[in-house]
Amino acid sequence: MKWPWSKKPEHPAAPPPLPRGRTDERETSTILTGDATQDQRSLQILLDTIAAVTANIDLDTVLRDIVDRSLQVTAAERAILLLGDSPDALSVRVAQDREGRSLAGDLQWSKSLVRRCLEEGVAVRSVVQSDQEALELGQSVYDLKLRAVMCAPMRSRNRTVGVIYVDSRAMRREFSSRDLALFGAISAQLAISVENARLHADSLDKARLQKDVEIARRIQQHLLPPVPDDIEGLQVALRYIAAEQASGDTYDLVPLKDGRFALMIGDVTGHGVGAALLTHAVQAALRSYLELIDDVATIVTRINQRLVAGVETGNFMSLLLVMVDTRARTLQYVNAGHPGLILCQANGQTVLEKTGMVLGVVGDQVYSESPVIRLEPGDLLFLHTDGVDEAMSPQRAVFGIERLQQVLARARHRSAEEVLASVEEALWQHVGEGAVEDDFTMIAVKLQ
Repeated sequence: MKWPWSKKPEHPAAPPPLPRGRTDERETSTILTGDATQDQRSLQILLDTIAAVTANIDLDTVLRDIVDRSLQVTAAERAILLLGDSPDALSVRVAQDREGRSLAGDLQWSKSLVRRCLEEGVAVRSVVQSDQEALELGQSVYDLKLRAVMCAPMRSRNRTVGVIYVDSRAMRREFSSRDLALFGAISAQLAISVENARLHADSLDKARLQKDVEIARRIQQHLLPPVPDDIEGLQVALRYIAAEQASGDTYDLVPLKDGRFALMIGDVTGHGVGAALLTHAVQAALRSYLELIDDVATIVTRINQRLVAGVETGNFMSLLLVMVDTRARTLQYVNAGHPGLILCQANGQTVLEKTGMVLGVVGDQVYSESPVIRLEPGDLLFLHTDGVDEAMSPQRAVFGIERLQQVLARARHRSAEEVLASVEEALWQHVGEGAVEDDFTMIAVKLQ
C-alpha cells in the first residue's frame, strides 16, 4: 500500500524564459550581488549621487547633475530627463549625450517603455537583439537602432515628478538587473532632490512676488494723496483699507484754483499689483485733465478712451467724479457705474444715481454730468466703493446700502471724521471675525 504522502510532490512547470527583447516585470533586481568589490562600487556610486544632488537646491543645476550621473552610472550613450506626472504630460527638460553635449531638436525615445515605466511605477529595461524586437518596443527604438534601453520613474511623496531615461546603440552594452536596481535606487533619490529644488524655487518666486507686492504697496501709498485740511468751507475725511497689500481702489482729492474741489473715487476689477498699477494711471490722467479741462463729463469721457485703448479686454473700472464749488455751494458729478454718491441733508438722504456705464468697455461712450445740485451748510457727502456695501458677516450677510444709510442718518450732525468712525465701527461689528474680502474706501465731506 502506498500512502498518499509517499508520492513525490508535483512541482509546476517552470515558466518559459521571456524573449530577450521584452522587459521582465517579474525579475527581482538588487543592487547587491554578493561580489564584494562590485557591491562596494555600487554603494559608493549611490552614496556619491545622493551627496551630489542633495548638496544643491538650484533646480536647473540639480536636473543637469541628474543627467550627468545617469550617464556615468549606466555608461549609456544618451540620457533624457522628462518632467511630468503622466505619459501624455511629459516634457523634455534636459537631454545629453555621453560626451556632455546637449541634445536638441526633435528627440526620439522609446515611448512605449516610458509609458510602461510610469504605469507600473518601477524601473524597466530592455535588451534588443533583432529588428523585430525593436519594432515590438516601438518605432523609435527601431529607427534609432537602439540595443539597450532603461527607464526609471522619479517619485516623491507618492507623486510622480518625471522619469529618467537612458539608451545605447552599442551591441556590447546590455543593462543588467544590477544596473536596473542601481538606476531605480538612484532615481528615487533624484526625485526627492527635484522636489526639494522645485519647492526652493517656488519659495524664492513667492518671496520675490511678496517683495514686488510690497514695493507696489509702498508706491501706491506714496502716490495716493493726503487728506487736505485747509479747504475753505469743507471738512474732508478718508478711510482706505486694502484686502491685499496692493489695492484696486483709488481716490483723489484735488483743490482747484477757482475755489472748486474735485473728489474722485474708483474701483478697478480685481485687486493686487495689476489693479494698483491701473489705478495710478487713472489718477495721473485725472490730474492732467483737471489742469486743462473744466467740464467733468469731458474728463471722464477722455479717461474712458484711454482705458479702452490701453487695457486688456475684460478689465474695467467704476468711477465717481464729484466737483464741489465751495463758493457757490453747488456740486455736479459724473458716475460711471460706481456706487451712488449719498447726499445727506436736513430733509433726508438721496442716493444720486449713475450717469453712465463703467469705464474701459466702449471706446466711443460719451458721458454726461448731473444737473447742478444746491448745497447748504451741514450737508454731508458720502463716497464709497462697493467693498463697503458688500462686506460680509460670518453668516455671509452683506452690510448693505440700507444699513449704511441708517448709520449715516445717525451720524450726520457729527464731523466728517466722526461720520467715518461711526461707519467703520458698524462695518467691523458686522464683519466680526471674518476677513475683509474686498478693498474698501470711504470719503466723507461736510459743508461748514
